[in-house]
Amino acid sequence: MSEPATASYAGHVFARFDPEYRRRWVEAGLWGDRTLHDLFDETVAARPDAVAVTTIDRRYTFAELKRESDALAAGLIGWGVRRGDIVAVQLPNWVEFVLLQIALSRVGAVIQPTHCVYRARELRNLFTFCDTDFVVVPGTFEGHDYAATVRGLRADLPRLRGVIVTRGEPAGDSETGFDALVGDGHAHLDRLDGVVIDPDDVFYLNFTSGTEGDPKGFLHTHNTLISVFKNMAQAIANLDPGIVNLCCSPMTHSFGHFTTYQCALAGIPMVLVDKYRPRDVLELIERERVTSVSGTPAHLIGVLHHPEFASFDTSSVRSAGLGGARSAPELIAELRAVWNVSSANTYGMGENIIHTRTMPWDPEDKAASSVGKPLFGTELKIVDPDDHSVELAPQEVGDIMFRGPTLFVGYHNQPALTAATRDAEGWFTTGDRGYVDEDGYLYYSGRAKEVINRGGTKIYPKAVEEIVAAHPAVIDVAVVAMPDERLGERVCAYVVLREGTTLTLEALREHFAALEAMKSLVPEALVAVDALPMTPTGKVAKATLVADAAERAKNGELMR
Repeated sequence: MSEPATASYAGHVFARFDPEYRRRWVEAGLWGDRTLHDLFDETVAARPDAVAVTTIDRRYTFAELKRESDALAAGLIGWGVRRGDIVAVQLPNWVEFVLLQIALSRVGAVIQPTHCVYRARELRNLFTFCDTDFVVVPGTFEGHDYAATVRGLRADLPRLRGVIVTRGEPAGDSETGFDALVGDGHAHLDRLDGVVIDPDDVFYLNFTSGTEGDPKGFLHTHNTLISVFKNMAQAIANLDPGIVNLCCSPMTHSFGHFTTYQCALAGIPMVLVDKYRPRDVLELIERERVTSVSGTPAHLIGVLHHPEFASFDTSSVRSAGLGGARSAPELIAELRAVWNVSSANTYGMGENIIHTRTMPWDPEDKAASSVGKPLFGTELKIVDPDDHSVELAPQEVGDIMFRGPTLFVGYHNQPALTAATRDAEGWFTTGDRGYVDEDGYLYYSGRAKEVINRGGTKIYPKAVEEIVAAHPAVIDVAVVAMPDERLGERVCAYVVLREGTTLTLEALREHFAALEAMKSLVPEALVAVDALPMTPTGKVAKATLVADAAERAKNGELMR
């Protein structure tokens, strides 16, 4: 695979796939040279009066979404947004976010989702690195004045040309209101005439969670994203024609962001909850008769274990999607017991979107323990960590390699790092460890850099977590390395316990012994916490736990 070429527009230099690589996926029928907005238009034409989006206070039909997103696109053009401009969107899960996804696609701009927890320091670093051109923020949300924060950064961000304030008042000539853009666009829809977007243009820029160090900005095109989401969304709609979807993840994270794609590409109605609050999720499930709930394991655990869970009617739920983090078999079993659902375990990352997924027809043991098989033209192989030219046999743990039409085009402003992730045959190094069984199902072991080295014995945190999670007192668990002077590292388990229960290290040892687990997997340190620390994307912040374990070990505070 050749190193990606580049294209320059709007003052940015973006990676671009070479013609040979492009030809491969077009000829395979996996790149259809379609854009998000033109496929959305087809959905609108097919079902204009059907409900597309439901919020806490109103519903929007597909025709209404098109009318408002078209006007927004025209307003953005009038405000100076052009093809290739990077537009940061720091909004909660509001309908305005959905409108921006479609409108920015129509304009040809690049959407840069930005987590709502970020404040001045993070925003300054992020917008400087990206050379962000515009930013969309709430006026205020949950007591924080987002517009004021960005105003305070303007002197440090000479590239930033404008601020769009949503549900708030703009200030100054370089700011405008979201509603004002839509109103202006309604009067000037002719600005959209003649706008043509290349499906190979970059239009999605988001960042990894940064578990290995500095986050990396991965870039996707219409072709790389639609190649998987068009097929997957249609398959979901065919399996459940009456589906109503609610995703707990923020739309600033890829998991939540792409819920809109299922709506736009296959007409799947979506229910928005502005910020994840388990009680709000339960209320919306009951009110809107939600059939499909998705999110990270932490999101679903929060819903299932909410103290008021039993007071809500959630009987409409018939599927659950899990991704973004480890899903213990115990959680899969609980979802089946509570809702009688066949949940979907998904494995992927920003760079390749969705790699594998379990399906409703998978055997129960595979659905509970694996993360499924490759999807829609994607390929998988497990290789020797020390020599990627050696492919391993089933059941052998090694590095997970990916190849497929959803591979990102590159890291933003980091061409050398991009080249280091892929080989001449187009295989992408995921940085994850796992193994496949004889039937081709993938079993995820964890990040390669999270492997615990206890005196030369390699221990995969996920294997330990699954056993700890099976203890009846445990709601959630995360396992990290604890520094040790003699062995290098030991196994440290952080647990969230059910109300009214306790767990000692001795009881945990007995639990492992009863399950006939290898002695090397038994945690040697145990910390009970009220909740596991989370990243903005809903994953366990293991870097925080690693630092905490090191500090506790230094001070001799860990339970032994």
